[in-house]
Amino acid sequence: MHNLLLAWDLARRDLTAKYRRSIIGSSWLVLTPLCLLGIYSLIFGRIFGVTWQVPMAHGGASAGFVLPFFVGLAIYLFLSDLVNSSAVLFVSKRTFVVKSPFPIWVLWVSNLFRASVHALVLLALLLGLAFFQQRVSATGLAWFSVGVSLCAVFLCALSLLLAALGPFIGDISEAMRLLLRVLFYATPITYPLTMVPHDYRDWMWLNPLTVMVELLRGPLVFGQMAPGGVMSGFALVSVLLLCLALWVFNRVKGVISDVV
Repeated sequence: MHNLLLAWDLARRDLTAKYRRSIIGSSWLVLTPLCLLGIYSLIFGRIFGVTWQVPMAHGGASAGFVLPFFVGLAIYLFLSDLVNSSAVLFVSKRTFVVKSPFPIWVLWVSNLFRASVHALVLLALLLGLAFFQQRVSATGLAWFSVGVSLCAVFLCALSLLLAALGPFIGDISEAMRLLLRVLFYATPITYPLTMVPHDYRDWMWLNPLTVMVELLRGPLVFGQMAPGGVMSGFALVSVLLLCLALWVFNRVKGVISDVV
């Protein structure tokens, strides 16, 4: 418990330091995603006319662009923040790694707490928009909660693995930045999966970001769970990735201070 409180204190200090010289302070947590939502909605929603169709709806009812897109944008922003910070975590916190008496996993938990504050803001905005558009249902919220839990396990595992490997493989940070840029357009975030040709659509499910987006978008926007095979497969992958991350971290944690 003491280490968890220490992790939260470190996370709080990081957040305070980030906005210390800002005029509007932590308001950027809300303003940034809203600005991105407005820009992409104008370009893809208004100019290009991209919309999502309600599955099995008579007459091709439209779910619009804003809410389905914001689901994808929210998970992408959280993924980007967590991946980029985790890949350089122990290097950027070298002083703590080398000199502090607490275990280094506290730094990882601290970074997780910090990123989770951003995620909670995104989640609040997302649910607020869903309630405003009257898209929320009890069934949808239940499956949405399941999807959030599965995504959390996968993202925690990925974050721990990147944090463990980052000090030893310096290319991971740059590779992740490049991969994230590619994934934004290789994932149905700004367009529905139904727009992808059938020959390529099945391959899209191999992208974990596609799975996470659809796990959250289906329940919240359409009140439907994701395909059962996709959900169970993603759960298995998440657990296996977590086991791998824990194994790697336990193997290298003793020598990380020697290489940072």
